[in-house]
Amino acid sequence: ILDVLDTDYGLEDRHRNVLKGFYSVFKGADSHLQFVLLTGVTKFSQVSVFSGFNQPKDISMDARYETLCGITQEELDSYFVEPVSAMAERSRCSFEEMKSLLKQKYDGYHFSDNMTDVYNPFSLLNALDSLRLQDYWFSSGTPTYLIRLLAHFKENMNELTGRYYSPEEFIDYKADVERPLPMIYQSGYLTIKDYDMEFNTFLLDFPNNEVKNGFLTALASSYLKPSEETSGWIRDVVRTLRAGDTGRLCNLFTSFLSSIPYTMRRKDDEVERERYFQYTFYLILRLISVYTVYVEKVQSQGRVDCVLETPQYVYIFEFKLDGTADDALRQIEEKGYVREYASDARTIYKIGASFSSETGTIGDWKCIEPNNQ
Repeated sequence: ILDVLDTDYGLEDRHRNVLKGFYSVFKGADSHLQFVLLTGVTKFSQVSVFSGFNQPKDISMDARYETLCGITQEELDSYFVEPVSAMAERSRCSFEEMKSLLKQKYDGYHFSDNMTDVYNPFSLLNALDSLRLQDYWFSSGTPTYLIRLLAHFKENMNELTGRYYSPEEFIDYKADVERPLPMIYQSGYLTIKDYDMEFNTFLLDFPNNEVKNGFLTALASSYLKPSEETSGWIRDVVRTLRAGDTGRLCNLFTSFLSSIPYTMRRKDDEVERERYFQYTFYLILRLISVYTVYVEKVQSQGRVDCVLETPQYVYIFEFKLDGTADDALRQIEEKGYVREYASDARTIYKIGASFSSETGTIGDWKCIEPNNQ
């Protein structure tokens, strides 16, 4: 069913009928069944799959069962002290530092409005067994069907995440090319991050770094189609940020953007050019968010395009489409984007860059060095 959601083959109904016949067997065996738990990625309760036997009770958002399929922080602290300690020793960090790394990498799922944190058990147990922080769950299956769904969708991923939704918008099954959100949520690539009781709405975003980085890497490769290898480029950018080398950073951005095919950036409509420009930088900046990255960070004087923080440096970016780097730097100054970091001991870089819709890459780049501020 997942493989044909975005096609015209008509196999969805056929597969649904096969499943309906399979589950109808339960009805005849009802007197012999005491407990049946059905699990899976896709919620079928609204598509007549179960009409052949008594409708099952959906416990997907029932707070009594919200930790049923994962590992809580309390369970990690109670039962996994020994392997976490072994991981810390192997990684040459403290026990608390390792717990923090595990939390950022594998925690963050919530399955009810109680907001109890749940770790991905597949990834966590694999990490504790191998004593390595790796992308276990994401690498177990690339979400190609989700990438295809998003290719048909009119909204970009940055327009889907970080927003509040009513339950019927993401809990109900019927995901299609017009409404991929339920499938993205039910597949585990988004989760609940906050609950607004007054309006009964839920904030959806990426659960943790494993999912965010893996999904956005796949999405960026599919959406941007760069000829340059993405993971190697990301490593180069991270090393450059760590070294505070803004000149090399400009070269890396320019080369990556230049590797994107012209057909991907050719947008006749001005609004679509702006959306493409914003989405391109959103994907790139989220890709390199091994450090703290704030995209379109809201401050008292306005919304800065990007703030990227490392242990030694703070990079404040302002991007302009078909403008100038001077225009971008002027906005950083006029809006006072640096004031928030006035007492910060780290080195502050202010970077203005223009993006050319004609060439599809950096047209102008200027950086105000710390000693010139």
